Amino acid sequence: MGNLTPGQVIWIKARFNNTGTISATEHPYIIISHNKEMRYYEVAQFDSLAGKEYKALMSSNKIIYCDNPNETVILKDSFVQMDNKFMIEDYPELANYKRTEDTLSQSKFDDLIAAYNKYQESYQIDDDKIVYMNKNEVETLNI
Repeated sequence: MGNLTPGQVIWIKARFNNTGTISATEHPYIIISHNKEMRYYEVAQFDSLAGKEYKALMSSNKIIYCDNPNETVILKDSFVQMDNKFMIEDYPELANYKRTEDTLSQSKFDDLIAAYNKYQESYQIDDDKIVYMNKNEVETLNI
C-alpha cells in the first residue's frame, strides 16, 4: 500500500458530504497525509480560482498559485478547501487517479499544510463534512 506521496494530486469524483452529494465531475484532491496504521489518505479538494475569487478569500480556503515556481500538479490558480476532512482508503489502484508523479512544490506544500492544520485545529469541522470513502465507493464513482 501507500503508492501515493503527500503533495501529489489525484483526480476523482467524490462524495462531498455524508448526506450523499456527489461531484458531477472529477476534481483534483491533494494528498495531505498518509495514515499508514489506519490505511487511509487524508486529501483536500482544489477548486479553480477563476470566477470564485470571493470564495478564495474566505478563511476556510487557501490560495495556491500555479506559478512561482511553476506547478505541474495544477494548471490554474486554485484554492484548497480546508473546512472539510476527506479520508480515502489506501489501496494500490488509487494511484491510477494521479495524472503525474510530481508533487506540489515543497514551499507551497509546507505553507498549505501549516494553514490546513491550523484551520482544522481552530475550527470544528461539521460531522457532515468529515467524509470517509472506501475502495468500493471510489471505484464505483469513477467508472
